[in-house]
Amino acid sequence: MGKAASLILVDDHALFRKGVLQALADHGEIEVVGEGASKEETISLVATLAPSIALLDISMPGNGIAAAREIHARWPAVKIVMLTVSEDEDDVLQALEAGAVGYILKGIAAPDLIAALAAIGRNETYLDPKAGALLFNAMKSQSQQRDTPQQFGMLSPREQQIFRLLGEGSSNKHIAESTGIQLRTVKFHVSNILMKMNARNRVEIALAAQKLLGKQS
Repeated sequence: MGKAASLILVDDHALFRKGVLQALADHGEIEVVGEGASKEETISLVATLAPSIALLDISMPGNGIAAAREIHARWPAVKIVMLTVSEDEDDVLQALEAGAVGYILKGIAAPDLIAALAAIGRNETYLDPKAGALLFNAMKSQSQQRDTPQQFGMLSPREQQIFRLLGEGSSNKHIAESTGIQLRTVKFHVSNILMKMNARNRVEIALAAQKLLGKQS
């Protein structure tokens, strides 16, 4: 097992923080290095501790999405995960647009939370199934305007291969290992795919890939 991913937890409910901390205690892949209760404390913790993962509540004082947006702009290597009660479509979309790689609802069971965070620590993404359904519905009008098959045809053979892997939820590292190309080359291709597919993030690409490939199968 590699080095544990360092994590900060920010939520303005101390009792909830305690429960999460207990759930994550002594887990080999996750090490909690700090906790806070507001956007201001979030920024201070990230600046001081440089964690691998920032686990944030949306409704914290100062707004968790605003905190995510600032973290993503200043420290893009930090993996942002929202842990929230909100099942609002706008919150899901705004969180992803702010740079979040995970959206977890607070009703999640402790083993599932641990598994999701461990996956994120390994450079994967996690979207709660309920949030995924909301996101899919919110994007229907956008997907109807996007001619996915035509845009897919604009991709190079390598980009089409990576597009399919993104649809399977593969991380950049896994794509590099699967295709035998360097990680920086994968990132270059992903950027091109986002531009050609007129997508804002990997989640939109994954949904488009699943929709297109589902029709082709």
